[in-house]
Amino acid sequence: MEDRYEIKGKIGQGGLGLVYKAYDIRMNREVAIKRIIANTDDTSLPEEATRQLLKEAGSLASLQHPNIVTIYDVGQDEDGPFVVMELLTGETLEDIIGKGSFTWSDFRQLAMQTLEALIAAQELHLVHRDLKPSNIMLTWLPSGKFQVKIVDFGLAKLSSKPSLQTIDQSDGVFGSIYFMAPEQFERVPIDLKADLYAIGCVFYYALTGTYPFDGETAAEVMASHLQHHITPLQDLREGIPVWACDWIMWHVNRLPADRPESARQALQFFVENDAQPSPALSTGTPAAPVEEPKRPRLLIPGSAPVPEVVKEATPTQPSKTAAAPKPLAPPVGSKPSVHTTAQILHTTTTQPAAVAPAEETPPVDPEPQTPSTDDPAKAAPTLARAKPAATGTAPLLTKRSAIGAAGAAATQPLKPIASATAPMVPSVVAVPPEKATTSAPAPSITPVAARKKGLSGGTKTTIAVVLGLVMVFLGYVLLKKSGENAEAKLYNSMIAYAAKGDATELPVDKRKLEILLRNATSTASNTDRYVIYKALFLAKATDGTDVDARIAEFATTQVMIPDVRVVLIRDVLRKRNNPAIIGTLLDYARSTKEKNAAVAAIEATRFMATDEHFPIFLEIIQTTQDDLIRKAAEENAAQIIKDSPNKNALGDQLASAHDSAFNDVIRHSTLRLLGRVGGDKALELAKKNLASDDVKNRIAAIVSLGTWSDQNGYKALITYIASGPDIELRNRAYESALQYATEATANTEENWTLLSDQSKTQEEQLKLIRGLANIDPAPWAYAILQNIVSTSDSDKAIDLADRAITRLKDIEKTKGGTPAEEE
Repeated sequence: MEDRYEIKGKIGQGGLGLVYKAYDIRMNREVAIKRIIANTDDTSLPEEATRQLLKEAGSLASLQHPNIVTIYDVGQDEDGPFVVMELLTGETLEDIIGKGSFTWSDFRQLAMQTLEALIAAQELHLVHRDLKPSNIMLTWLPSGKFQVKIVDFGLAKLSSKPSLQTIDQSDGVFGSIYFMAPEQFERVPIDLKADLYAIGCVFYYALTGTYPFDGETAAEVMASHLQHHITPLQDLREGIPVWACDWIMWHVNRLPADRPESARQALQFFVENDAQPSPALSTGTPAAPVEEPKRPRLLIPGSAPVPEVVKEATPTQPSKTAAAPKPLAPPVGSKPSVHTTAQILHTTTTQPAAVAPAEETPPVDPEPQTPSTDDPAKAAPTLARAKPAATGTAPLLTKRSAIGAAGAAATQPLKPIASATAPMVPSVVAVPPEKATTSAPAPSITPVAARKKGLSGGTKTTIAVVLGLVMVFLGYVLLKKSGENAEAKLYNSMIAYAAKGDATELPVDKRKLEILLRNATSTASNTDRYVIYKALFLAKATDGTDVDARIAEFATTQVMIPDVRVVLIRDVLRKRNNPAIIGTLLDYARSTKEKNAAVAAIEATRFMATDEHFPIFLEIIQTTQDDLIRKAAEENAAQIIKDSPNKNALGDQLASAHDSAFNDVIRHSTLRLLGRVGGDKALELAKKNLASDDVKNRIAAIVSLGTWSDQNGYKALITYIASGPDIELRNRAYESALQYATEATANTEENWTLLSDQSKTQEEQLKLIRGLANIDPAPWAYAILQNIVSTSDSDKAIDLADRAITRLKDIEKTKGGTPAEEE
């Protein structure tokens, strides 16, 4: 390394590494170099840190994006591994917000650039897991425009499925508690929805200068997240488009399912809403509280926000923005920004187009058309104003009518068009006097009386036939137009009702249902589609039509965009929760070539399926060639086992499938499911695989024992750890045992005590401490932590155990009790 990089000095330090400023002699540029902290007595920590550093490098190297820090090189020398990356000169978002909150113009750029980066990460199934203002930097381009850079992907994990939150050596939980999703505190699997929650908190912070979830202590902050105590953004900041306030609140919904599906969808809604002229602006004053709805609502992007109880802000939250908005500018000494100048010129020369009131509903055509752009007020959608809620759905984007501006364009007067069959009339050209000839007089013409000639019978018949056809055609057109107008009125009324926040049921007959289904696949705007999805969810037949059967038939047979099919199955049929359509969905899943739709169809039946459907999922596991489809079927089978009163019968089917499996993938899948069944036969198979010479078989057994239905599997896992397997298998077994101890509801004290006895290394002790710090306080938990403080040789473990004890005490005080340790 010394041959190429000259170290200039340390510029930062994290939990596992040091960051230095250096000079790349070969490329003639300044760089940043990240190294492992090597001064520790425990050999397991450098190994873990090395693994994590290389993982960070690999993750970042695959993310070549202008809004993500760039990796240049990875290497290793006598001092260990190192990563060479782009040296950023600028300020963190944390520093900038400390000086003043963002103006709307600057926030637009921040939001769009940040989401562009997250889209790139999510395309690779990469979850950052630690998004916060200090991990987002703003650098300045020569033109004066700022550029967002997301840094520190060291906590990221490449995964196409949810994974458990990682715990930090020093801070208890990776990431700042002010920006962490509730599921990260609950120790449940997390996915990209955690990043969307975090970035929503960052956006809230950027516009208000206050944390969306706050408290005097860490325990209060966590309680604020978990209980969802948040003041609506529009109540703290004025002058921001109402749709943008709702858009940000959409990100910080308590449940992951109620947040945007992805960064791509979030950015799409932002761009669509931002394009609309003259939006309603927030006033910075709280809205009147509304009553809590009597039943849960379907939260669908594009629909009106669902009324919710607005929680009062915690005492530490100010009533107004903490820092006044302050426009961003290039560093002192830089040239003026050309972007700022351009914006000033634009705003002084461009007048906003007049926007018609949202209540206007001109005649419309249900078929999508290209809107006229002659009149901006007619070509562009308008924003519907809605009361803000403590937690918003996606911002409501409506048009001048429920169908769109196409209807307005359709009613414009037609310009005359020359007909190819019209008679051509010669024009009369005046001849100048000087050009007129006088030498040759015009010949005289004797008028002759014109002879009148009547039309022949054949011609009259032809004309009559043509006129008759024209009349028939005009009648058909008028009838069709009349029918379309009537259909448009029905559609508009249904959509208007579905968009209401208090809508519970939408009465439909067969005709109305077909109108909704057609528009679900033909409406050009994605925003309109989402309102239709809500209408389909609320639909209730008034004429005996089987709504669920028809939607299922339509979703599985109609030609449509694959993404639309997935949403119809996942967001409509799954939430309508009718077991009668299970057969239709599973037949489709087994026959379709659309893999995402097959997965959606299987997942839609997850909480409706019963023991009778278990063989179908087992068949899918045995026959599919797609890992995602097999995983979905396995999760459905696991849910059936969990709810079944006949676990032994299901276990017999699994044992038979395991014995007849023709490849390891099927064998391991059935073994994992056997763990959820339990029983002596299943345990015998697990132990057999645990003793196998094949490492994959042992790993499958380890995973299975970590999800065992009773304590017998857990004890077998503890015995295996005590037998002294190699380091990789020991680490996997310890993680599996930790998962069981964390999730088990019975024998809690015994499970943690057994695990404590096997926690030999510093890393294992740290994992044990973090697990105990996230459970309900109990005297035995304090005893295990105190034992670590008294006997451990690791200063880090002792320090973390002390802080875990303090944390448990804070939790008990928050709940109003006396710490169990003091009783």
